[in-house]
Formats: sequence, C-alpha cells, structure tokens
Amino acid sequence: MPDMSNFPKFFLNEDWKGQPNAPRVYLGAFGKHPGWNDHMDDLGLATPSLVEARSILYGGIAHQIEHATWEKAGAEKVIPGFDHVIHWRRLNESITGLIWSSQDGKGRALYPMITVAHCVTRSFSWLANDVLPTLENVKAKCRETTSASVVTAHLKGREKELQARLAANTHTPSSPGPGVSAWAAHFTNEPEAFRRILHHLRRNLALFTPGSLEWCKGEKQAMSRCLRLPQVPGITPAESLNAWLSFLATQLDPAVPFFGLLPVGEKWLDVIVGEPGPADFFLLRARPAGQPIVTDIPYELGAENAAADTHLLTSLARGQLPEISCLNGQSATASREVAEKWLVRFRPGSRPGFFSRLFS
Repeated sequence: MPDMSNFPKFFLNEDWKGQPNAPRVYLGAFGKHPGWNDHMDDLGLATPSLVEARSILYGGIAHQIEHATWEKAGAEKVIPGFDHVIHWRRLNESITGLIWSSQDGKGRALYPMITVAHCVTRSFSWLANDVLPTLENVKAKCRETTSASVVTAHLKGREKELQARLAANTHTPSSPGPGVSAWAAHFTNEPEAFRRILHHLRRNLALFTPGSLEWCKGEKQAMSRCLRLPQVPGITPAESLNAWLSFLATQLDPAVPFFGLLPVGEKWLDVIVGEPGPADFFLLRARPAGQPIVTDIPYELGAENAAADTHLLTSLARGQLPEISCLNGQSATASREVAEKWLVRFRPGSRPGFFSRLFS
C-alpha cells in the first residue's frame, strides 16, 4: 500500500509489548502560558503519538488563526475562545486532554494552552475518574501561576501520581463503558434521529467501511470526515463522548482513530474520523450555524434501509450498542478482530530505537 502515510500505521499504535516495563500513562502540555514569552516549551511529549497529536492539533489551530477563518465567520457562527475536552481513541489506546484560552508572557492570547494524557489499556471509566480530574488539577495550577518552572514541576508530579495509581497488571476494557446504556435508551425513544445518523454515515462516511482500508489510501485530503453529534440529555458530557465514540467504532472501521472534541457548556460534540486536516479544526469553535448537528439535518428517509435500521434499533432497545455495521452488515466483533490483526502488523519496530532509547 505505497500511498499510506505514517499516521494510519503508527498513531495510537505504539509497540507497548516491546517495552513491558514502560509506564502506561504520560502527561504532556503545550501552547501558550504566561511563563513563556512565546509558545511554551513542549512538556512531557514522551511518545511518538503525543508528538504527532501536538503537530496535528496545534497545527490545525494555527491554520485557523493564520487564515483568520474564525474571525471572518463572525460571532454568530463562532464561540468565543477555547474551553474543550478532547479524547482521541483507537481501540484500547487513547489521548485525553483539555484545551482552554490562555496567553503568553507578553499578553498575546490567540492560542490556547493544552494538556494531554496518553494512556493504553485503560477503561474510559478510569480516564473519567482519574485522568480528567488530574488534567483539571493541572489546568487550575497553570491558571494560578505565571512561573514556567511551577508548571513543569506540577505536570511531572501529577504524572508520577497517575503512574503510581495504575494497577500492576494492565486492564483491557471489556465493556463499552459509561453513558452507553443511557445513549441507547435515548435513541430508542428517538428512532428518527437515530436513522438520520445512520443515513449520514452511509452517505458521507462510506470511506470508513469496516475492513475496506479505503480511508488510508490515496490523497491525504480525502482521509478525514467530520460530524457534529448531540450530547445526550441526562448524562455527563464525558459520558456522551464515550457513547458516541463507542457507537462509531461499531459502524466504521475500528482501526480508524476517532477524535472527539467536546466544547464545555454546549449541547453538541464533534468527531473527526481518520487523519485530520488543518481545515477540519474550524469546527473547534464553530456554532451549529457554521457546522450543523447531524440529527438536525432534515434528511428524507426512504424505505430503502428501513429494515436494516430497525434491526440496529433492536440492539438499542436492549441497552446495547449495535452488533452490526450499517455500512456493510458486518459484525462489530469481527470488524474489531480484523482491525486488531491489521494494526499489530505495524507495531514491532514501528519507531526503530525510540522506545529502547526512551526507556533504557
């Protein structure tokens, strides 16, 4: 597959088995903070995936700022500033983080500050109960100090605490996690909204049909799709995020990285499927007037897929995720097994010498 970039092969697909003694969680930070007179030194970006995440996310934000896309869109289409939870997931590996408005030591405030945690074989419950509160603690400390050394020391201290709390043996998630049953109950009672989502996936995300690998072939600009989804009433925003990403992994190829962007205090969340391009990050601050929520798009739903949709809804009625993909009818369990086998091909030696140098 000569056209495949490094992103599909290596991102959130580290060779952890080759380093059994390496910690399974790392904290990092980058962006703007008053302790630095310009962009702060990158802190704690100890894995290739964290380095790549910084390049993609901060590069995407820089693209919006340098081209003034948010400014040109106008206040009616753009939310002010940054206040987001992010969660980038690929099977049992993830990067979770916070983005907030900040400024450098010279008072320049266009760019945010970002903290991130790279975790492997951790359940979303652990991320929600341990990692996110730790990141909130780091955020609070960063906001109260103007000292670069304080920020650096605090981040490292919280990283050591998280690593100490990890169980001696790794834990691979065995259930979809928090929010899924409430998500299923909600859309059982809103079948038309659920069918709109399925229609949107068939119409716009066929590139990510399980097992096809079309998403990592060809030109780079064709390797991502964005969709805006509603937060589910009655559960926390983080639970909504987990439920949506868990659902998408049953419908699309689970080998694909899913990047969730959750604006605090709003009623939606965004997902970038595949390798994000710089233009994708317009949605980070876009209101629904600039990026509509899928369930609000007035799709005309014909009878063509009604039987298949009904079958998927029966899983929701049991409080479960769908068992088959709406794109090809393939079992979600089988798709996951295929994805795991495909990804493991790239792990041994995927970053020659990197882990051996880092953890020697």
